[in-house]
Amino acid sequence: MDYKLKRQLIVSVIFFSVIAAVSFLGYQVLKPTASCIDGVLNQGEEKIDCGGPCAACKVVRFFDVEVLSYQSFFAGGAYDALAQVRNPNAQHGTRALAYTFRFFDAGKNVIAEKKGTTYLLAGQTRYIVENNIDTKEPAAFVTFTIDSFGAWELQEKLTGQITLPIFSKKYERVGASEQGFAKVTGTVENQSDHTFTSVSIHVVLVDKNKKPIATGKTELNNVRFHEGRAFVVLFPKEITLPADIYAEAVTNVLDGANIR
Repeated sequence: MDYKLKRQLIVSVIFFSVIAAVSFLGYQVLKPTASCIDGVLNQGEEKIDCGGPCAACKVVRFFDVEVLSYQSFFAGGAYDALAQVRNPNAQHGTRALAYTFRFFDAGKNVIAEKKGTTYLLAGQTRYIVENNIDTKEPAAFVTFTIDSFGAWELQEKLTGQITLPIFSKKYERVGASEQGFAKVTGTVENQSDHTFTSVSIHVVLVDKNKKPIATGKTELNNVRFHEGRAFVVLFPKEITLPADIYAEAVTNVLDGANIR
C-alpha cells in the first residue's frame, strides 16, 4: 500500500470515529431522561411507568358474576326459563358468558338441559331468557349455573349506561287472525349516537306480587341512532293476565362489529 492511500485510510478512520463520538455524546445529552411518565418500559419497571423504581402497578381485582334469581314457566308442552344476573365490575365486561339451565324430575334426575352463551357489560344487570325447552316429562324444579366466562375486558366504548329505553308497553290478547295467545308491544328508542346491528328485547310478565309468570324475547336488527323502533313479543300459550310488564333492551357494545 503506498503512502498516499495509507494516509487517506487513516484520515477516514479518524474522521468517522470523531463523527461517531460526537453523535454518541449528542445522544447522551439530548436523550429523554428515564422517568415514570415517559411511556416507555425502562429502568427496571414491571409495566410501563409502574413497578420497580416507580409507584406500584395498580392491581385490578375482578368480582364473579352474581346470579340474582332464576325460575321456569310451563307453557303448554314446553318450558320457558328466566334468570337475572349482575356484573359487579364497573369498568369491565365479558363477551362470552356460558350458562346452563337444568331441569330435574322429583327424583332429582336431570331430564333436560339448555346451554347458552351471552355477553355481560360493565356494571350491567340483565335477564337471560330461553324459550321452548322440551323436557319430555314434567319438571319438579330448575337450576341455573354460570359455567364459565371469557376474560374481563375494559369496556372502552359506550362506558356509561346504554341508552335504549322502552316506551308504550302494552299487553293484549291476540286476534283470531294472529298466531299465539297474547303479545306485548312497545317501542324501544335508541338515544345513543350509534347504530346497533342487533338489539335484544327481553319481556317479563309479573303478577300483583311482582313475581314473574311468563317471559319472552325478540331481536331487532339495525336499530339506527335516535330511532324509535316498534317491537312485538309473542306468547304462544295461555298465560294469566299480568299485573305489570318488565322490559329491557340490551346490545353488545363489546363487539365492535355491532356498533356503527
